[in-house]
Formats: sequence, structure tokens, C-alpha cells
Amino acid sequence: MIEVSLPNNRSADGWLVHCDLNYNVAVVNISHYPGFRAAHFAHLIHFGCKVVALGRCFKTGKLKALYGTVNDEPSGDLRKHLMISTCKITMTMAGGPLVDLDGSFVGMNFYSKKMMTPFLPVDTIYKCLVHAGILCAEIKHGGDSTIERSPCEIQEFLMPNVEGSSTGERDKNQELSISSTSYSEDSEEEELWPLLYPNPLPVDDFTELVRNDLKSRNYPMPIRLEGGMRLINTFEEEFVEDTWSKLSKKVASGEERFFACTGIFIGFNESTSRVLTSASLVRTSADEYKIADNLKIKVYLPNKQVAEGTLQRYNLSYNIAVVSVMGFRCLRTAAFNNRQIEPHMEVVAVGRIFESGKLMATSGKVADKEGNLDCKELMISTCKVTKAGIGGPLIDFDGNFIGMNFHGKEETHYLPRSIVLERLRLFERSDVDEASYKKPNRWPVPEPRWSYLRSRVPLPLALVGATYD
Repeated sequence: MIEVSLPNNRSADGWLVHCDLNYNVAVVNISHYPGFRAAHFAHLIHFGCKVVALGRCFKTGKLKALYGTVNDEPSGDLRKHLMISTCKITMTMAGGPLVDLDGSFVGMNFYSKKMMTPFLPVDTIYKCLVHAGILCAEIKHGGDSTIERSPCEIQEFLMPNVEGSSTGERDKNQELSISSTSYSEDSEEEELWPLLYPNPLPVDDFTELVRNDLKSRNYPMPIRLEGGMRLINTFEEEFVEDTWSKLSKKVASGEERFFACTGIFIGFNESTSRVLTSASLVRTSADEYKIADNLKIKVYLPNKQVAEGTLQRYNLSYNIAVVSVMGFRCLRTAAFNNRQIEPHMEVVAVGRIFESGKLMATSGKVADKEGNLDCKELMISTCKVTKAGIGGPLIDFDGNFIGMNFHGKEETHYLPRSIVLERLRLFERSDVDEASYKKPNRWPVPEPRWSYLRSRVPLPLALVGATYD
């Protein structure tokens, strides 16, 4: 068994599936771990091309990078299928990727005691893996161009850079809350792609595998398959920076007991805990003023277990919901201290990725400006939060609850503590949820969609066992 150090500082057991001693290439499989970005192959390697050699220390997980160029000097006693770069790597970096300044995979590095580093160019690696059957599935893309896909590439494709908080089962005619609002400048241009690529996707097992997986996640099908494509505006997109070091020691040390899902524990009663989160979790897209039927909510707990949650109360106008979790008692709940919210005070937005359980935080300041959404009680912070942060808490640097976050790539709307407490008190006093005689406020969420590299020709996506994000 081979132990593989992953980019998220975890390790996994791997097993050898292919070895070519002639080219000194090996392929190792691991059980699937979502959220890792696969490599895409470079178009062309030319002498003088600026490159970066990458390697990861197995024990510490530290990523190393060395800058250089592809050299046209004679390679001496090196084998003819090798090229050389001026990057001077250490022995621990052998087998790591050589990439260009666009991040495209150029080749695999080998260790040499000389001043320059030999590498196996990407076209040779590609031919080697195709010949061995590692890259096996051909996908036609108009004309004579094809893309080779390996089983591991298919798995990586099916689990793009995603996040999440909880899941729901619904009727076939219902979809979870996604609005038509998009925050990307490229969305209008990308709507033209069906005109540029009118040929439908091939009808084969790979396409059917992709379709079934995306449908189960309520994500759209791509219009074509190519290297460098990615699914954006998902519930797995991360937001993170080095914020934990800025928090007080008391707050940072208790992080894993504090949050679950995209929300925060607000209380418990015997063996049942309550989670405050966003009502976006339960809205339907067909009618965003109603909740989805037959929901099954999964909650990622601080003990790294997944439990089933029950929708207890909700208010669609204020986009607030309370989910109860039976069989779990959280002793660390939100600190609703009467902290005055002041303009420009420093705050931290927190969220959790459901798939991996990764806790994320990004800092910012309370902005002295009005929001542009329907709910007029909303306030704004400069924290940049992805969809993973919807329903998560906004706190100060002492861990006091300031409000509940919505979404924003540049700035984030949040429902202030006073409004949250007011709605929770109303929940306690009444068994009736939000009155239906008025239309609730809208809370638009950007749709997930596929983004393509316009300047690239479709190319193979990844090598198995890449050691970098």
C-alpha cells in the first residue's frame, strides 16, 4: 500500500495501477477525495519557455516552487525522450509537475545532481498513458479533435470544486433554491457558447455518467467538454484566508464545537440541538416563495459525524430557518451578547464545506452603506463570501454573534443580530410560520454554470496523483 499526502493536509492509501520503467512513470489510484483541482495539459513546449517546478514535502505538506526556463542545451547522457529546465529541484521534488506560468502541465520532473533538471515532456507522458490504457475514453469534439479521459479524470470531473451545507430530497418537479441572478461579468458572453459549439455532447457512457451525477446535485450539463472548464457558483466554492490567527485564542480553539453546516448552534433541549441557518436551504426554485416538499436535511456536526436534521421553523421574508438535530447536544452555542454594531468594526464571516467539513473564515469590516436587496433591514460587510457561507455567522474578533451572512463576492449582506433575535422570539411565541398574505422578500442566489477558457483548445484534464491543488 502507498501512502499519499493530499493538498488538504490529509493522507490516503493508494495502490499502483501502472508502471513504465522505460519512461520512469507510475500511476497511483486513491479513493476519491472531492474538491481537488486536476491538471490540464499544455498546448506546446518551446525552448526558453518560463516554467515552475513544484513539489510537496510529504511530512509537512509544504509546497515548494522553483522558477526557471526550458533549456535547449544538449542533454548529454540523458535519454533522448527527456528535456531539461534550469529549475534545480531537490530529490523530494522528483515526480512533481513542471508547469508554465498559466498553470498548464508541461512535464514531470526527475532529480539530477547537475545544475539543471531533466523532465519528461507532457506529449510523451500523454502518449505513454494512452498506450497503457490509462487514458482510454475518446470524446469527439467536432472535426478530428478528440479528448482522452481516464477513469480518475471522470471522477474528478464529476466532483468539481464544490462546497455545501446540507442536502434535500424533493419531488421530481421541484428544485432547491437557485435564482436567475448571476454575479459574473462573463455570463452574457458564455450564453453564446451554444451557438459556437452547436454539436451536442456525444451519446456514450461517460456523458450519461456526467449527466446523472450533475442532475443529482441540481447542476447544469456543460455544452462541451474540455480541459480547464470548471463549474462555478456551486455550493462547494471555498472562501478562506489566514483569519484564525487574528481571533482571540478562546474563539479559535473552540472553532469545531461552534459551527455545523452553513449555520450556527443557538440552543439545545436535552438531546436535541437547534441550528440557525438560511431559508435558502429549503426554498424551491419554481416558486421561491414556498419551501420544497419531502426534504431530507443532512447536518455536518462538530464531531465530524453527519446527522439528519428537521426543519423546525422558517421565515422566507427574512431568509431565516431553524433546523433541529436529535441525538446531539451541543454545549457551545452562539454568543448573543449585546455588542454594539459600529461602522468599520472588524468582523469575520465563517462557513463550512459540507463534503469535507472544512471550516472557512474571511475577515472584513462593517460597511456604512445600504444594501440593494428587498429586505431593508439588511446590513453589509466587506467580507467576500461564496455560496458556502450563506446562513453562516458573522462574528467579531471575540466570537460575539453580529449577524447571519447571505452571499457576496465583493461584499456580503447580513441580517443583524437584533433582527435575528426578534424573529427567534416570534418563533417561540407562535406555532404558525410566516403569514402567506404577502409576498416575501426575494433573496437571489447565482446559478451554478460552466466556465470555459476561451483561449484554449480542448485538452486532457489531469494526471492521476498530481501533488498540487
